[in-house]
Amino acid sequence: MRFILPLLLLSLLFTACGSDPEVPVEEAAALEGRWVLTEARRDNVKTGLLDGLYFDFGTDGAFETNLMTGEPQTGTYRREGDEISTSGVALPLTYEVQDLAEDELVLRARHEGFLFDFALVRGGVAE
Repeated sequence: MRFILPLLLLSLLFTACGSDPEVPVEEAAALEGRWVLTEARRDNVKTGLLDGLYFDFGTDGAFETNLMTGEPQTGTYRREGDEISTSGVALPLTYEVQDLAEDELVLRARHEGFLFDFALVRGGVAE
């Protein structure tokens, strides 16, 4: 009887320790590939300043975009749950995945006090 309480507490300790939530393989695969901007909003107002923007998410964490420079730049990305963090590019940001479907992706990010929403389609040509 004396050992039941310590054993119960020990088992609770092990079950409470878990790993960080990981992105399921199928969701990670759904993100991979080239995404082309169809619409951008700054503080919920449509803007054409980002026309031609693209994001390319590689299978190995490689990332390419033309954000800010208009020229291709490479870096890396990391996805944790609904957040994508980019690094090694002119404007490293953390994006929140608002929606991810087979050929549609909606991202949200904050930069210098502004809220940006990016609606993108897989592969194709920007509208």
